[in-house]
Amino acid sequence: MEAHVSTMAAVSPEPEDDFGQYLTTLTGWRGFIVSSVSEQMVGLTQAEYEALDKEERYTYDQDRLNHHARLQVVATSTVRHTVTCGLRLVILNRGAISARRGLIVTGPANTGKTIALTQLGLAHEIADRRRHPGQGQRIPVIYITVPPAATARMIVAEFARFLDIPVLRRANITDLMEAVVGVSTQARTGLVLVDFTDRP
Repeated sequence: MEAHVSTMAAVSPEPEDDFGQYLTTLTGWRGFIVSSVSEQMVGLTQAEYEALDKEERYTYDQDRLNHHARLQVVATSTVRHTVTCGLRLVILNRGAISARRGLIVTGPANTGKTIALTQLGLAHEIADRRRHPGQGQRIPVIYITVPPAATARMIVAEFARFLDIPVLRRANITDLMEAVVGVSTQARTGLVLVDFTDRP
């Protein structure tokens, strides 16, 4: 099934695993950014390893396993093209008052669209942090996943969930929209990624 991705509204399909599920919260997204930019693990020599006590050796082994479990993303042509086009459009949109440009990524399932989308978000957030150091209150990227048949209220509710805005049952879509726009404007959000997925 085809899905769509937009930059300022991005839509991509599903992977079949749980990748991306934890990215749909601000805490999860920030954890993804931190783990992606963390320094490479420094390996110990055999002598250094043997000099560790039992507890230190166990901790080191677990750190190594965790490090290697975070598989590196391969910069395929899809990833490179999505990131390059997306970042260019974000720059073009900086001064736009209306009619901001968007990006749609489509294609067969399991071709790396969600990975490309998250790498675009990663690249934008890193660039934003470099331009605005020490401003931890900023939320440069919002990332959500929704099913293809999602209603407008469902989409706005997912934005609110990402931003930790309470969603009350009696709240109408206008109230939610105003809250989301208010928080994202104050947080200087520059990129919104919407991943349409068939996952339940």
